[in-house]
Amino acid sequence: MDASIQKKMNRRKAIGSIFLLAGAGAAVITGVKLRTLFRTPDLKKLHTHKNLITELAETIIPATDTPGAKAANVAPFIIGMIEDCTPKKEQNKFLNGLEDVEDYAYERYSRSFVNCSQKERNVIVDYFERRDRAYKGIAGKVSHKILGDPFFVILKKYTVMGYCNSMEGATKGMAYDFIPGRYEACVLLQPGQKCWATE
Repeated sequence: MDASIQKKMNRRKAIGSIFLLAGAGAAVITGVKLRTLFRTPDLKKLHTHKNLITELAETIIPATDTPGAKAANVAPFIIGMIEDCTPKKEQNKFLNGLEDVEDYAYERYSRSFVNCSQKERNVIVDYFERRDRAYKGIAGKVSHKILGDPFFVILKKYTVMGYCNSMEGATKGMAYDFIPGRYEACVLLQPGQKCWATE
């Protein structure tokens, strides 16, 4: 057999072996990640992270001329939703996400998220919002079906739900009409007008 042909065959075998090892490694990593998602979550950790959840929610909906998420007491709502209304894989994602936030805060600023300045908190939250942005199209649907929502999507969704359904959020953050007088299918909002908390 010609030496050049032998070299080409050896090269092909080497490249094939590399791809095989890379594929096996990716399969192992994926298997480990899936296993961590479907294990029984330690939900007690939610209560130990209550201050972290409170400050994350406040960073998402800060107090301005209206009350923020902290004043609306959103953290117990988020914890309750994670405990009682969230699938196991998303419970694990949320708990892992809280750990990731703390790790990132220590790595970047050498302190806990709770002890960071507002500017530093905004940087951290912005990082996780970008990291956990959902894929578009079919890839996003498949990812959501198999893995559930990412950490920050869950946090943001429950923060907004808790705020909009709280007394502070519904009456001071939004316009509230305790007893709407009549049904109007479409009402134009004036510039600067708050959205309605009641339908």
